[in-house]
Amino acid sequence: MDEPSITERTGLILVSQGDLVVPGADSDAVLARIRDDGVVLEFPVEVEIRIVPACDPDEHVDITLARLTSALEALT
Repeated sequence: MDEPSITERTGLILVSQGDLVVPGADSDAVLARIRDDGVVLEFPVEVEIRIVPACDPDEHVDITLARLTSALEALT
C-alpha cells in the first residue's frame, strides 16, 4: 500500500477502487463510516432561508427594467 498523500489544491480527482479518502485534520467534513460499498463523508452545511414579501410579477419586471435602463443610460 502506498503512503497517504495530501491534496494540495482544490480540484476534481479520480478515485480508484480500494482507495481510501478521508478528510484532512482542518476540514469540517466528518468521516461518518466505512461501508462495504464505500466511504461516507458528511459535510456540515449552512442553509439560509429568507422570507420575502409577495411581489406582483409585473411590478418586479417594471423595477428590473427601470434599473437596467438607468444603468445603461449611466454608461453613455
